[in-house]
Amino acid sequence: MRLRRVMLAVLVMVAIASAARSRPNLPAAVTVPSALVNLRTHVPTSVMSTLRRACVDCHTDETRWPWYAALPIASHLIERDVAEARGQLNLSHWTQYDRRAAARNPDGVMFYKIWNGRANPKMPAMKTDITRADVWTLIHYVKTLRKE
Repeated sequence: MRLRRVMLAVLVMVAIASAARSRPNLPAAVTVPSALVNLRTHVPTSVMSTLRRACVDCHTDETRWPWYAALPIASHLIERDVAEARGQLNLSHWTQYDRRAAARNPDGVMFYKIWNGRANPKMPAMKTDITRADVWTLIHYVKTLRKE
């Protein structure tokens, strides 16, 4: 009986602490597509479409938070995952990346990471969200940015 009371008290404290956490800040909408990925060049419509569908929510400062991001425990997990993704690649700060370092990832490696995901750092596979052609379009576009 005493153990039940202690467990209930702990559960109530966790629920209160979780509910007190701040919710993610929803970003303002970006009106200029190339500003979304901080580029000085035009972003083709096909590339921007793929970026918006598969990359923007984790890899830019313009995350569109899902409805469940407002739930106390889920918000913590989602914020952590997005912060980790932005730490690996934040397209909102693209112009600050070292192009030589980006060039070390061959096209096939980039395709594999996007298509199949990664375990460390964690990234979900995109093969259910975009087509192979979409991935190759992104890769070819990124190659043009490396040359700038």
